[in-house]
Amino acid sequence: MQAHFPSITSEHRPTAVRIGRTKHKAARRQSSRFVPTMALDSTIDPISFAPDEALTKLSNLMTQGVKYPQLRAVVVSWLAEVREPSTLVAACIDVIFTTLRDQYEIGREEDDDGELLICMYLLLECLGRTPGTREGRERRRFTSTVTRGVVLCDRSRAHVGKLVHSAMTTTNDVIPSRAIVRLIETFGLEFEDLNFTSCAAAAEGVSGFVRQLLEDGKQSSAMALIFHFNLEEFATNETLQGLAQCNEFSLALEFVQLEPTLAKNWIEFCVHQGVHEHHHAALRQAHKVVTIFEMEAEFPDVRTQYYKSTIARMIAKGQFEVALKRAGAEINLQEFVVESLAAIEQFEYALEFANRCGLEFDCDPVELEKLVARRRATFFQLPEHLSLDANVVFVDDAKSLHYISERYLANKKDIGIDTEWGAAVGEDADKEDTSQVATLQLASEDGVAILDLPVLVQSCPEALEATIGRMFQDDKVLKLGFAVQEDLRRLAKCHPASFGNVRNVADLQSLWKLAVSKARMTKETRDFPWATDEELSRYQPVGLSTMVAAVLGKPLDKTMRMSDWSKRPLTAQQRVYAALDAWTLVESHRSLLASHADRYIALVDQVNKSYEFK
Repeated sequence: MQAHFPSITSEHRPTAVRIGRTKHKAARRQSSRFVPTMALDSTIDPISFAPDEALTKLSNLMTQGVKYPQLRAVVVSWLAEVREPSTLVAACIDVIFTTLRDQYEIGREEDDDGELLICMYLLLECLGRTPGTREGRERRRFTSTVTRGVVLCDRSRAHVGKLVHSAMTTTNDVIPSRAIVRLIETFGLEFEDLNFTSCAAAAEGVSGFVRQLLEDGKQSSAMALIFHFNLEEFATNETLQGLAQCNEFSLALEFVQLEPTLAKNWIEFCVHQGVHEHHHAALRQAHKVVTIFEMEAEFPDVRTQYYKSTIARMIAKGQFEVALKRAGAEINLQEFVVESLAAIEQFEYALEFANRCGLEFDCDPVELEKLVARRRATFFQLPEHLSLDANVVFVDDAKSLHYISERYLANKKDIGIDTEWGAAVGEDADKEDTSQVATLQLASEDGVAILDLPVLVQSCPEALEATIGRMFQDDKVLKLGFAVQEDLRRLAKCHPASFGNVRNVADLQSLWKLAVSKARMTKETRDFPWATDEELSRYQPVGLSTMVAAVLGKPLDKTMRMSDWSKRPLTAQQRVYAALDAWTLVESHRSLLASHADRYIALVDQVNKSYEFK
């Protein structure tokens, strides 16, 4: 459907036209098609150019799949040609607001960035880029002074002021609050621009609007208006606490920096929330504010409280080594790590870390032995022929690389592959997506090799390419992985010559997902491990531990998942964990071949892929 935006100067108000999220999504689907810039119909007559023509042209360009940077270049060229850019932008936004009110029915989501709002944000951004339309003016912002852009044209500011007044005073208006804020900020509106009877009335109207935004949970828009209009009545502890309840700590920090008199009470509130309500983000905020305002003498315990909270979160995620690294050389934090590990019955790690840090730690050897026995009974273990003393080999030089290639990998049809990534120090280390590969595990039925990849790439890249690289490129060797694509991508980044081209790969996570999907459709017998009631009711991606439990009878112990794999030497527990992840892929493959050969082989063929990274 052709979009039509009637001119605001016409007799009739804009006709309701359905241009919103649905159409914009269609435009985005088409945006992958390349549209040559020279073919764009973006020419205008600067004298007669009107809002309806501008918005219709933009709609047409979006429908053609023109991307945002190209649209921006078009609008910038328009505004450079017309006599008064801000007047055109104000008129366009008048049309947009009126059309929004006419076309959206009850139940519209306010946060829907439809095509109309995209047009508005585009126009405002380009107005800010147009020379000569705005100037910088100093204005007070609580205890500081800032310079903000103000549109020079009084007429267009007055026009936009009327639009803002209408949006603020209309009950249940459909204009999104963030659109109102963007309009106010771009035009640099003051109380006198808002078409109220007086500045005092404008201040009261804006304050009422802000209170409503806060009640509705729109903290970002509310705070933007508080900052813009310097609404000191909101510079209260109550405002900050409201932000905390919504986890808007970044806004709260900005607010406190503008009004330092609130800092002390804010720190006390955050510490209380952190300690008594176990609110980690609140402790992080307290630590930031103490650091920014250099209030360590007044709040000497905040840093320790924040670090302990961070360490506790790391331990809960299994990031034991990272937790110890965060503790650093501080004895009280080291003790906290050891005590926290003991509290969750991780006595082996507690004892090891205590010895490493020179701390005293008493552990009943009988209880420790019972704990180890319980773990062995609960979780899947390496078979007897695989141990840290035999057939689980750490590889960090050319000699050991050639040894494991001949001993465990040569003439093998199936190889399990897995990697561990170097841990970043920090509470969000598990979210790090740029970590380098720290180890590469390769398993066959005869043994497991744990490769120190950073060392091998540095010391013997030719040997790595000639052995492991050749195996990865061999079409005759089936490489078994689990959620393997990211492992392969990082391997290729680490050493393209060895891992840039990987042939004959079966991702067992993808295979399991496909098998479950087929079982749902065919309602086949429950004899297959992927066709149990538990698996058929699962709609999240299966994890390796869960698949191993379904196929081999016991889950994997994932305690070491987030440990520091870049630290050398690896602990005994780390080496066992690394070996298990790779070896269970081979063992699961063998078990499924033995019990469900025909069905399983067909699934392997369907998910089999090769990867090429550049």
